[in-house]
Amino acid sequence: MSGPRIYYGWWIVVTAAIGMSTGPGQFAFGALGLFMIPLGDEFGWSRTEISLALTFFTVALALAIPYIGTLVDRHGSRNVLLPSFLVFGVLLALIPVFADRLWVLYLLFFLIGSLAAGSNALPYLRTISAWFDRRRGLALGIAMGGSGMGYVYVPPAVQYMIDHHGWRSGYFLLAVVTVVVAVPLVYFVLRESPTARDLEGVDELHSAPIAANGGGDPAPFGALLRQPLLWLLFVIFCGLSFCLYGVLSHLVPMLRDRGMDPGSAALVQSTLGMALVVSRILIGYIVDRVFAPHVAVGCFLLSAAGIALLAYGAIDAVAFLAVVGIGISMGAEIDMLAFLTGRYFGVENFGRVYGILFTSFLIGTSLGPVGYGYAFETLGSYDWVLFLSIGLMLASAVLTIRLPRYEDGRRAVRLAMGKSTEETT
Repeated sequence: MSGPRIYYGWWIVVTAAIGMSTGPGQFAFGALGLFMIPLGDEFGWSRTEISLALTFFTVALALAIPYIGTLVDRHGSRNVLLPSFLVFGVLLALIPVFADRLWVLYLLFFLIGSLAAGSNALPYLRTISAWFDRRRGLALGIAMGGSGMGYVYVPPAVQYMIDHHGWRSGYFLLAVVTVVVAVPLVYFVLRESPTARDLEGVDELHSAPIAANGGGDPAPFGALLRQPLLWLLFVIFCGLSFCLYGVLSHLVPMLRDRGMDPGSAALVQSTLGMALVVSRILIGYIVDRVFAPHVAVGCFLLSAAGIALLAYGAIDAVAFLAVVGIGISMGAEIDMLAFLTGRYFGVENFGRVYGILFTSFLIGTSLGPVGYGYAFETLGSYDWVLFLSIGLMLASAVLTIRLPRYEDGRRAVRLAMGKSTEETT
């Protein structure tokens, strides 16, 4: 007698978790801090100059991601992910071969942000939202927790390659993992949406699954852009990403400046990744039961406390404590972005709205590393930009309190479409 059948949606979640751990956020953006000192030593570049590569990356990604959202809504996640990952792997391998001049480094990071934009979280999250409703928060949390695993295993693995084989070997390692791990998983496992057979005996979706290449009744793009709620979320995620990813990109050099050895500093960054993983899963479980903005406010306050510890010179054990607090908000941020997009705007509008909100995230992400680098180069320390980040975290928490109930957000979208009926996800 066979046991209970596992809902195939959980295999989608596992695929998304592994695939997202190999994305540009982890392998390009998050890893650059590990290469910052070796690149500076070999080529004489300053930290501000190296950090500017992340600005080129995030600006390109911000320009590309709304278009990626439209492609995913129209053609499906799998058809976007596969070519994007192949291009991403090739571009990673080109960095150690050709990036001996700053403009080449900037060009390669710009190409990663634009041509590999489809290997980011958006396609996975849209697919998970099609497979889950009742446990959507948990499913998104587990998948995003997997993306956080990239911040756990990348620092020690890359630092080992740098220490033993030089910085170029670190990028070759990342390129190989991208092509050998992510591409086969997406090709063989990922499916766009459940069929009636998948849903037999499964109490998961309250309505019929959306079609693989779209479906539902999407709102006009102009109507979405006129929603005040969309722009309130835009401001919140922009401020958060400036703080969190500015800290992330400079965490290792910051701690090394305070006397920590490279291995210990990399372990602190890895601990941040682990906190991110745990918080994403836990927060995903909680937001299925508690109003998500209330959960977000608590997370943002904890991260403000973590940044405050860094501002007051955290090192060694205190640094580990600080990054746990920071990792909680990093875990909450993208979880909340995806969860609130689905709850407020519906799966039928997910790709476009997520693309717009992810652009806000990228604006902050592009400014954060450069802002932190500029503060260090001009003021000789990170103190003032850390205090600025504390203020922005507190402001984001205040704005989050103003978010409406899910049904009020959905009603506004429906009214903008000229419909009187109300539909909730």
